[in-house]
Amino acid sequence: MAFRFEKASCVVVGTFNMYILHPSWLVKRQIIETGVEVGIETNLTQAGFRFRFPNDKTVWSIAPNRLVLETKDPEADCGQIVAKILKALPETPLFGLGNNVHYHAELSELDNLSEAIREFPRTESPKPEQSVVQRTFHVGVKRSEQETVNLQILIKDDSVELACNIHTKLDGRDEANNEAIAAAEGFFRDQDMSEELARHFFGVTISHDANDD
Repeated sequence: MAFRFEKASCVVVGTFNMYILHPSWLVKRQIIETGVEVGIETNLTQAGFRFRFPNDKTVWSIAPNRLVLETKDPEADCGQIVAKILKALPETPLFGLGNNVHYHAELSELDNLSEAIREFPRTESPKPEQSVVQRTFHVGVKRSEQETVNLQILIKDDSVELACNIHTKLDGRDEANNEAIAAAEGFFRDQDMSEELARHFFGVTISHDANDD
């Protein structure tokens, strides 16, 4: 068995006029198609709302300080949608953009990880009433002056998770909108690079076969 895709997301942090992002505006800018099914959920505890698109299996979370597109479909390109939105909102102040992907594996996958991860740190606690419930291993890789790749293995009681984040810093950049669009359009490219680095640093095996046991 191997790590399997669980979910992916594209997150952009900025100062959004979130009320402009309603279905009719999205249709007019050809970001979504006319007549597409969309569920709308409001947040009663803080500013923000959520769109659910059952057909393309994406969930949009919209707040004054961020826009998040998330999917559990490995073929859905959240970054392309974010890029279209940013092209339609060129004056929006932007601070950062992240492409993220999460993978899940059974605890038995631990045997296939690198020896350094399997054996560090100790799992025996000094007191019998204490027990280790999670071990976390993080690697940060600088890709450019403005881009950082973060890879994290989380070893839990019953499973192992792999979380990958590619962060692009936009705060203070003259071409922040264009840089954000380019980063969003690299959604799948970033996933491929994350998997390559995870194999290198952690020794993981990643499967894209939904029927792989």
